[in-house]
Amino acid sequence: MKFKFVLFSMLVLSELVTFSQRQSYSSINKKAIKTYEQALNKFELRYFGEALPLLDKVIRKDPSFIEAYGVKSTIFIQKEEYFEAISELEEGLKLNPDFMPFLHLDLAELYFKTEQYSKGKDRSSLYLKKYTPKAKLRGKAERVLESCKFSIESLKRPVSITPQNLGPNVNSDLKEYLPVLSVDMNTLIFTRTIPDSRSVDKYQEDFYASFKHKENWRRAFNIGAPLNTVVNEGGHSLTADGNTMFFTICPDIGFGYGEGRNGYGSCDIFVTFLRNGKWSNPKNLGPKVNHKKHDAQPSMSSDGRTLYFSSTRPGGYGENDIYVTYLTENGWSVPQNLGGIINTPGREEGVFIHPDNNTLYFSSNGHPGLGDNDLFMSKRQTDGSWGKPLNLGYPINTSKNDFDFTVDAMGEYAYLTSDRDGGFGDWDIYKFKLPDYLKPKPVTYMTGKTFDSETKLPLGARFELKELAGGEKIVESTANSNGKFLVCLPYGKEYALNAAYEGYLFYSENFKLNKSDNFKPIEKDVPLQPIKIGGKVILKNIFFDIDQYDLKSESKVELEKLKEFLDRNPTLKIEIGGHTDNQGSRPHNLELSKNRAKAVSYWLIMNKISKDRLSYKGYADDEPIMSNEIADGRSKNRRTEFKIVGK
Repeated sequence: MKFKFVLFSMLVLSELVTFSQRQSYSSINKKAIKTYEQALNKFELRYFGEALPLLDKVIRKDPSFIEAYGVKSTIFIQKEEYFEAISELEEGLKLNPDFMPFLHLDLAELYFKTEQYSKGKDRSSLYLKKYTPKAKLRGKAERVLESCKFSIESLKRPVSITPQNLGPNVNSDLKEYLPVLSVDMNTLIFTRTIPDSRSVDKYQEDFYASFKHKENWRRAFNIGAPLNTVVNEGGHSLTADGNTMFFTICPDIGFGYGEGRNGYGSCDIFVTFLRNGKWSNPKNLGPKVNHKKHDAQPSMSSDGRTLYFSSTRPGGYGENDIYVTYLTENGWSVPQNLGGIINTPGREEGVFIHPDNNTLYFSSNGHPGLGDNDLFMSKRQTDGSWGKPLNLGYPINTSKNDFDFTVDAMGEYAYLTSDRDGGFGDWDIYKFKLPDYLKPKPVTYMTGKTFDSETKLPLGARFELKELAGGEKIVESTANSNGKFLVCLPYGKEYALNAAYEGYLFYSENFKLNKSDNFKPIEKDVPLQPIKIGGKVILKNIFFDIDQYDLKSESKVELEKLKEFLDRNPTLKIEIGGHTDNQGSRPHNLELSKNRAKAVSYWLIMNKISKDRLSYKGYADDEPIMSNEIADGRSKNRRTEFKIVGK
């Protein structure tokens, strides 16, 4: 993340070398030139300690040797001594501002780096107006100019929040980054660099986790094998139910991707599954997703079907682009670039898709910002495209590196990584309350167990959540081997939830979630009935207007689920039963309940279910499931159900 500025200084160095090769030096002092070339050689070998005194010697021999000031500034940039670098460039440009015009750009970016935004704006503007830079340098200068302008305005309108360091239980004197929060907001998993046991001066990446106790995070611990090995593991994403993890493995000389792991070139994305309390050996996502270039930092959507990640593969807009791949019947699709609205000629990384599936956060050094990397938000538009990214503003973003953003399910609190001043180490993890304009749509979740209604043994049922209004699939998930499940439920709409398992009647539920100030997960156990004669299922997502028997459009989701069940079990025969409460006359209720059952039966026949497998009956109020003396009871008694009458 911190390499952007170093890479830029190397670009300037290459300009210095090329410039020197194509024309004479600014100095005619032969001794100074000889010493300068010695210094340049030392620099190219990264012997900074030897290069600096040689450059000082050059300047003593000839104080007008402009190139020496340029190389000195580049060394100070490498050492992150930015004010010293500024002094050297200012001295060199005083001698002749037109001799090496690209030094103006280096100085402009140094002003930007040190929060001297007005000076950076003026210098980059001068460079663009007075000189004719090559396309790559022009693009750099334009981005510096826009970022300086943006920073000046952002500091005038700060966001009224203060990111709080998560403290020593999470952060250390090492690097902590890439935080990911579980849907229940009680587990934080992140990446930490730790000393490499194979070398005294090397580091490697491992996963660490911390559990929340009340409002505080407990001391983080190493997750251990099989996820952590002697090679680099990091940049992960959990599915909403916590049973699947996508993460990055980068190969190491002599160790590759780790024992039993195969890759396709540089860093690759792997997947692991939680089974019986243990993570499986990681499996590479394959050559469709992974390229021989760098693929990393995956983020999985809450529906478990869309994976976003960052890649350096060719054909993109810049150094790192954000891509998306979709889970299909044939596996993961060929990744698609998110396009030029999101991606730039710079680096777009640290992508995070919120569980609402409509809000994307990422870091970038290509969009106008305040520092080396800034955080951005993009909203999904009505046509499915992504909107223009919004910089999260100051002080969420600073002149430092700010990246690796994640937001809790309710959209209330955000976590980020930053090397801002005041931390415990190089990179630390911070938390803050999101202002309203940066919030995603809140989601909650339903959790519980699926089991056989007779034996009580757990079942790994498949869950599907669809929006009733349009039938759009929101979430698809599967309970684990213990029958436990977790399904994300976005607020604000009405949903149909179905659970199914081979050999069992399916389960139907209806949810209408309104925004609540309190994060209250829905806890619900789901007993599934074995398929047998007499078994009944209440179709909770079949809807009629009051005192009418025309099926409402919202019923389509449930009707399709019933058709799917009958298609999977082609020998079954069912009776559709219509039921009412005790309000109104019995003859009217008998007729109404019969016509409602008939409407469901007719829909199935029209959708290629044989009429020989179907019957229907109106029961009026003969079989109440609750008391008709209370409103809630009457509501539940007004229902449509089906019963197995033949196998």
